[in-house]
Amino acid sequence: MQAPPGPRGSEVRGFIRQTLPFLHQTARRFGPISSFRLLNQRLYLIDQPDWIQDILITRQHLFVRDTGATLLRELVGDGLLTRDEPAHKERRRVLQPAFHRAQVASYADMMVAETLRHAAPWQPDVRLDIVAEMKRLTLTIVGASLFGADFSDSAARIAAVLQRVIDRSRCIVPVLALLEPLALRYRRHFPAGPSLFFRSERAELETILAPVIRQRRESRQKDMFSLLLADMNDQDATDEIVTMVLAGHETTAIALTWLWYLLGKHPAVEAHIREELLHVLGDRDATPDDLPRLPYTAMVFHEALRLYPPAPAFGRRPVEDIELGGYRIPRGASILLSPYITQRNPLWFPDPDRFLPERWRGISIPKFAFFPFGGGAKVCIGEGFARMEAMLVLVTLLRRWRLRPETDLDVGTQAALTLRPDRPLWMLPTPVTVHTAP
Repeated sequence: MQAPPGPRGSEVRGFIRQTLPFLHQTARRFGPISSFRLLNQRLYLIDQPDWIQDILITRQHLFVRDTGATLLRELVGDGLLTRDEPAHKERRRVLQPAFHRAQVASYADMMVAETLRHAAPWQPDVRLDIVAEMKRLTLTIVGASLFGADFSDSAARIAAVLQRVIDRSRCIVPVLALLEPLALRYRRHFPAGPSLFFRSERAELETILAPVIRQRRESRQKDMFSLLLADMNDQDATDEIVTMVLAGHETTAIALTWLWYLLGKHPAVEAHIREELLHVLGDRDATPDDLPRLPYTAMVFHEALRLYPPAPAFGRRPVEDIELGGYRIPRGASILLSPYITQRNPLWFPDPDRFLPERWRGISIPKFAFFPFGGGAKVCIGEGFARMEAMLVLVTLLRRWRLRPETDLDVGTQAALTLRPDRPLWMLPTPVTVHTAP
């Protein structure tokens, strides 16, 4: 059977040079299913919500994780983000209590308090590297909410290591499709062997966590850290702690960064949010019960996630030959799914590159035209936590500060493990007086 259409020859070099722009152009040019050959491997790109739902939900039992999990496994080990069934289901069952709705809501006061504490040293018109600011803030929140306040020093050291990983991954991601067969063979033969790509970083993480785990096993605390240790050995606990710190602060920090960037470029949208906050909150800070009463703020958050999903693409591999869109896709092939691409498809989002929060008012789109947190059994376990955290941080800071980009330069994207700005994003804070609604 003929393969789906797609770029050929020298055009495919774009995948190595600029992966995300290449995939975006490919989807727009060749339609909902396309493919291209990279050396001896054919990759398939899906940009059709019904087929994405088929892969992630309807026939999810026929698919396993793909290239991204291979890279992550070399850092976080055999954690929730890298497991397939049935091991994934069992590990998710162990972790789920920490992300129950009532448990997540219990973190709200701490999230607001940490946000206020973090912004207290800000000075008017003294520029901030907003990427670094949001990372420090979300790291503090994930450390305090999931592991207790005494984990903050260890979390900071872990984050420093993870930053080196993220910087290095920018070089690895474009060529990972070429290196993956070697990595998979190595991991099959040496399941507990040293990391191929992040050996020194992984060793440093284990050094940081070993005394923390040992000390906590001897205590009687009942936070999430202790729950992990009760059901896991030291190696498994290390894998999940690193996974949670990485996923729990990096992605939310990036989402908040893009929110501030978009609000800085669209002051009328920010003014509309302030009006809503004044009407709903008056002179007090938000609680989880307030968030459903902030529909415009939620629309702004959705629109930021649509344009800049923190995880821009991920993959699946079929465990047997499948038919999709009238084409046969062989067992073991790489299938790429991209929230960034599908969420900018003009079929579902007219004028897709514009920031238009109002488009979410009464919108009717297929379920997987918008999937920034993935979907199916492997949907992000921390989705509820991340949504509440981002909204509370945004609302808490907006009631006190206005952030403006230092320059009017447009910022591009840089895709690695997450979708980051391609340059430092400097912003100038201005205090805002909090008034009570009339």
